[in-house]
Amino acid sequence: MSRDEIESVELRAAVLCTPQARASKEAKLAELAQLKAKPTVRKKVPVPMADGGTSQEDLGTFWNNMRPNFGPEPSRATTKLSDDEKKALLQIAWVREEAAGMTEARAAET
Repeated sequence: MSRDEIESVELRAAVLCTPQARASKEAKLAELAQLKAKPTVRKKVPVPMADGGTSQEDLGTFWNNMRPNFGPEPSRATTKLSDDEKKALLQIAWVREEAAGMTEARAAET
């Protein structure tokens, strides 16, 4: 390998290994509050960051990770929510529908 090829490979490795800036939990929650319907898993959407930039985030997976907070077993949630965060999200129609569906499903099991 020539010196230029080695430098090119090192540069690509540095770019690929550099951690990308991510939106905060609060920014993702704010973006969820703007949605009219439940987000789609694996569909990335731009979320504003504190530094003024944007981050491409999968809000569907973010929602799935916090969804158990609204069901009968909140300890199963991998993204924990405070009581205030839960109250704020429950102001959103599609979140209320999801929470009600979880409660109905649990009642049907018993």
